[in-house]
Amino acid sequence: MTAHTRTIAAVVLAGAAMTGVVLAQGAGPAPQGQVPTPPAGGRGGDPGQRGAAPPGGRQGGGGRRGGFTQFTRELAPQDVLVRGKGLYEANCASCHAVDLRGGANGANLLRSGTALSDQHGELVGAAVAKHNPPLTLASTDTVAIAEYIHSIHATMSGQGSPPGRNPTGIELNLLVGDAQAGERLFTAFCSNCHSVTGDLKGVGSKFPDARALQNAWISGSGSAFGAGGGGRGAVGVGNPVTVTMADGSKLEGTLVRKDDFLVILMLPDGTRKVIARTNGVPKVDVTDPKAPHKRMVLELDDPQNRRMHDVTAYLWTIK
Repeated sequence: MTAHTRTIAAVVLAGAAMTGVVLAQGAGPAPQGQVPTPPAGGRGGDPGQRGAAPPGGRQGGGGRRGGFTQFTRELAPQDVLVRGKGLYEANCASCHAVDLRGGANGANLLRSGTALSDQHGELVGAAVAKHNPPLTLASTDTVAIAEYIHSIHATMSGQGSPPGRNPTGIELNLLVGDAQAGERLFTAFCSNCHSVTGDLKGVGSKFPDARALQNAWISGSGSAFGAGGGGRGAVGVGNPVTVTMADGSKLEGTLVRKDDFLVILMLPDGTRKVIARTNGVPKVDVTDPKAPHKRMVLELDDPQNRRMHDVTAYLWTIK
């Protein structure tokens, strides 16, 4: 390398070093009294891109904080809602429908962004002022209509379900049967296995409500009705099982596991037996202790479920 070449290389290296120092130090401080300009937000400096800071300098937060407006805004007094309902039906229902679902000449107010975002008539009032055909309404009337619409929005269910789809605050009364008729049915269908002075003594007081009691005795899932054994997906586990081998010999015990490839059972002496299965051999017969109960429920079945409610009403009296 000649002296001239070495000189050029040294100049280039010195320039690169100075550039690195300037970049590392960054921009200098803003002059006194001047607010530094923040970097543009988002990808490529576009404020509409992901990562852009919200306008106005507000950081964090989101529109969903506190829940949707229709569930968080305070409703108007009842007299305002009643007046708003009358005004809506007289002036709006012909186009937007009585149930707010709209029609050929009016938008669906259950999904209207203006109505959903409105607080106390501000946005609705502005929309009414530009309504075509014109509506002659006092501002207080417009507010009453808006508040009535809000009261309907407040009854909407999750996932945008319309009002009334999933009613809330309703208590179902299952004690609609005849307890005396239920006693006769219990004697005819249940007394061979159960007794209200034995295993079902005080059964009505063992459940928080009649619904839980009815679900338990119909499914046989409550401990009072012989429930037990088996976890999720463990069909028949814990029940008596008979395994018939290819030569006709049989093993009896308690089922631990059963699938297409093996069967595991616990023998009466406590021995755990694992047997491979091929094409359904050996044959496995699991005894369902609830089989009589299931047959009984089918025999009790009727189109109106009167028998079911009668038995529930009787068992609820056993306390």
